[in-house]
Amino acid sequence: GHQHQHHQPICKICFQGAEQGELLNPCRCDGSVRYTHQLCLLKWISERGSWTCELCCYRYHVIAIKMKQPCQWQSISITLVEKVQMIAVILGSLFLIASVTWLLWSAFSPYAVWQRKDILFQICYGMYGFMDLVCIGLIVHEGAAVYRVFKRWRAVNLHWDVLNYDKATDIEESSRGESSTSRTLWLPLTALRNRNLVHPTQLTSPRFQCGYVLLHLFNRMRPHEDLSEDNSSGEVVMRVTSV
Repeated sequence: GHQHQHHQPICKICFQGAEQGELLNPCRCDGSVRYTHQLCLLKWISERGSWTCELCCYRYHVIAIKMKQPCQWQSISITLVEKVQMIAVILGSLFLIASVTWLLWSAFSPYAVWQRKDILFQICYGMYGFMDLVCIGLIVHEGAAVYRVFKRWRAVNLHWDVLNYDKATDIEESSRGESSTSRTLWLPLTALRNRNLVHPTQLTSPRFQCGYVLLHLFNRMRPHEDLSEDNSSGEVVMRVTSV
């Protein structure tokens, strides 16, 4: 009975079975980390702000169905740095809109002829033009961080449908010619000590198997003292370059 329960599929996020909801296979991961609940995965995506699996680096196929009702909108956790970035972008945008509006009015309005002839207003035009450039630089610099916050908020407040992994579609997308990419895989050291190359995430792709075998051979050549020192961390980072 215990052995039968051990082989039942469980969610790799909450470690619960199908009784908590339908289990999906959304990425290339196999073995004990193959399945996940849709709600668990969506919550994980919203907290990380990333649409890719951190183990196999596969981008989830997720379809946005519709936006939730405003009364159902949920807030997300925002760090202090992100709050400062959002405030800076909002204030910079408001100043930029007000400044550009005033400059255009001063440049083309017949009621501002006297301003255009005044030396003080001409100095103000130059100062406002310089400050507008600063605001544009601020918005461009911090805009990416604010956009990531917006994507996390959108992930929480949209109804999504996560699709199961389709190997045929994955092969078709890979055959379109993706450039060499670097992937980071976190592997437990206990998996490296085994004689057979078995890991809960089966790296079925040949490009992953090559790097995994090289790392395994390198690990077997290391002194036992090094392994005992690394045992405190419990995991090692392998950098794999896809070719």
